[in-house]
Amino acid sequence: MAVIIGTAESRELGAELRRLRTEAGLNTRTMADRTGVSNANISFWETGKRLVPLERLTAILDALSVTDDERERIIGLRRKADGPGELTTSSTSIGLRLTRLIELERTATRITEIAPLVISGLLQTGDYARAVFGDGPDTDTKVALRAGRRDVITRRRDPVEFLALIDSEALVRPIGSPEVMADQLDHLVHMAELPNVTIQLVPSTASGYHPMLAGPFILYEFPTATPIVLLEHHRTSAFLWDKESVAAYLSVPGEIQNLAMTPDLSWRMIKEIARRMETT
Repeated sequence: MAVIIGTAESRELGAELRRLRTEAGLNTRTMADRTGVSNANISFWETGKRLVPLERLTAILDALSVTDDERERIIGLRRKADGPGELTTSSTSIGLRLTRLIELERTATRITEIAPLVISGLLQTGDYARAVFGDGPDTDTKVALRAGRRDVITRRRDPVEFLALIDSEALVRPIGSPEVMADQLDHLVHMAELPNVTIQLVPSTASGYHPMLAGPFILYEFPTATPIVLLEHHRTSAFLWDKESVAAYLSVPGEIQNLAMTPDLSWRMIKEIARRMETT
């Protein structure tokens, strides 16, 4: 099982370098010979496992005859990858996994979440998230971070396209109090009205086996870098990034959508269940 080594920014830069080399008709060995570095380093830089040093990047761009605006854009990606990013936290309890997760959400252009058990994380209210996290020492921090992460789908400029495929049973599973659940469903109704957010319910009574029954996962897609899959469980999680592992998940959302209600019907059902909760 593969894990992420580089950051989202280094992977995006690497994907651009790979594209430029491929368009120039060069293989990695020829590229290595032209720039005076090892073939292994070229591979590491293009997969984003390591960040290419700026002086080596300049040599690569020279070898590929990249000039003007394109050259400035690539160098800009390198500066961004070398920067501190938008997340800063001194809490060691938050961990590298959450840091990676926020990087992925911030740089993705499309996120698909398969949620067979609870409401999708980016769609959770603070109270619902608190009920999920429980009474731990880091709960307040985790709830605040989850609320902040929601900005990737609610921001006005270039919001991430978000698809949530949620098992219908999650709407009535009493994770929190009736008031918390009613507020959560009201929130889902409003989030589903955003043009970049699609929520589709999968009937819990759907017959036969389908991929959602295998468990939750999140698929992150990027402008040029290869997609990444997050598998998350009770105390462990894993990021899949190699093409062979990720390929097995790319068709799953479409398979589940074939079983799901339409976005409009899903919105109506969420709204109706919310109304019932508020009147009981």
